[in-house]
Amino acid sequence: MTTTVTSKFRNSLWTAPIFFAILVSILIAVIASLAEADYSISSAHEIMAILVILIVLFGVYTYRAVTRFIKVTVSPDQLLLHYLLTGKRLIVNYGDIVHVSVVRESTGRETSLIDTIKLKIELNTGQNLYMVEEYYKNFDELKEAIRRARFGLD
Repeated sequence: MTTTVTSKFRNSLWTAPIFFAILVSILIAVIASLAEADYSISSAHEIMAILVILIVLFGVYTYRAVTRFIKVTVSPDQLLLHYLLTGKRLIVNYGDIVHVSVVRESTGRETSLIDTIKLKIELNTGQNLYMVEEYYKNFDELKEAIRRARFGLD
C-alpha cells in the first residue's frame, strides 16, 4: 500500500449528540421555569430530582456518543487509532495483526432487520479492535486498506 487512508465520520454520528443536547437543554429550561412559578417545597424537590436525572442522562449519553469518535489512519507502515475524547493514540504494526474479519451482530430485536457490521482486528496480544461501519463514510475503503496493508497485497 502506497497511500494513506484516513477515516471520515458520517454526519449522522454528530447529529444525535447535538439533538440530545438541545432536547435536554429545552427540558431543563422548561422545568426550571416551572420550578420558579411553583413555590411548593415538595414540588421543588421533585423538579430538582428530574433535573438531576436529566443532567446525569445527558452526561452518560454524551460520554457514550463521544467515545465512538475514533479517527483511523491506515498508512503504509502502521495503523493509527486516535481517540478524540481522550487524545489517546494507539499505534498498531501490521505484523501484530493476527486476523481481520467482518462481524455482523444482530440487534436482538425480532422486528429489526438492521445488523451492526464491525471490522474486527485481532492482535497477537489477544486484544480485539473494532471499527463500526455506521460511524464511517469510507468504511469499505478503510477495511480494504487495512486488509491490503496487513497482507502486503500492493
